[in-house]
Amino acid sequence: MQPDPHLSDNCTRWKPVYEDLLRIVLASGAHGQLVDLREPLRRVVKSDRPLVMMCPHPDDGAITAACLLHEFAVERGLPVIEVLVFAGERNVDAPWLNNQKKVTVREKEFRLECDVLGAEPVCWDLDAYRSPGYRPTAADLDKIVGWFDQRKPGALIIPPATDAHMAHRMTRCFAAIGLIGAGLSDALVLSGWTPWGPLPQPNAFFTYDEQAERTKEWAINCHASQVKLTDYTEFCNHLGRAYAALTREWSEGHRIAGGRSPRADEHAAGVELFRIEAFDPSRADLMASDPIQVALGILGGHLDPESVREVLPATA
Repeated sequence: MQPDPHLSDNCTRWKPVYEDLLRIVLASGAHGQLVDLREPLRRVVKSDRPLVMMCPHPDDGAITAACLLHEFAVERGLPVIEVLVFAGERNVDAPWLNNQKKVTVREKEFRLECDVLGAEPVCWDLDAYRSPGYRPTAADLDKIVGWFDQRKPGALIIPPATDAHMAHRMTRCFAAIGLIGAGLSDALVLSGWTPWGPLPQPNAFFTYDEQAERTKEWAINCHASQVKLTDYTEFCNHLGRAYAALTREWSEGHRIAGGRSPRADEHAAGVELFRIEAFDPSRADLMASDPIQVALGILGGHLDPESVREVLPATA
């Protein structure tokens, strides 16, 4: 961005650093657009290319995308898979149960949710859950890459890069490893909202009606061990309705891609928000902090895998 002489000549309180601050924002990308997620998903989810929700913990699929998963699995009859990455037995408030029993409880809750939503349940049971920093073993990596190579997701829902929970951020990294290992350059990658942090710059929405909202409630309440601690049902109901209002507000003040109003906007009970991920070569900060940016750069031919470590932060 070139300096603006009009500003520097006419601002009585001008400082050169103001231009630098403005440059940061003006170089950060164009004003965002929201798209109805049904259309891009329709192009990539097929009978042999499933929609995959990667769940760091058993209840993450219900909280993040229950309405989306249910519509594609039940109403459209397309393959939907929920992958349980970590069992999450540490969050079962039942001191009379040993760890293996707690794992069994949470896996049963996960499978019950999948029954409600019509999804296929897959439990990875990775060693990383019991390692410092969720560091995976060699067997974990082989399992992840082998699974991606076999099932070939057409679309993938993962936690956002800004998620505060390390297990969620590691799940995002596992997704990047699986995509690169299986060479899935055509997979659609979506970041979804989680309770552990806001979704930065959402650019896609999925509207749902009151019947779908009840399905989401059922899916969340499958996780009795968690609802006892936090009422995610009420939380997600309020959030979804707030997102619906915000989506309508966005359509009034900003452009929805394609020039159309959001699908079923006036009748939507709620909205699940997502970010469709794409490689951004202008954002070195993203590449240094987000494994998915690196994966998309490599898969799209924008990055040399051998030189990626030059831009990555040093590790202990």
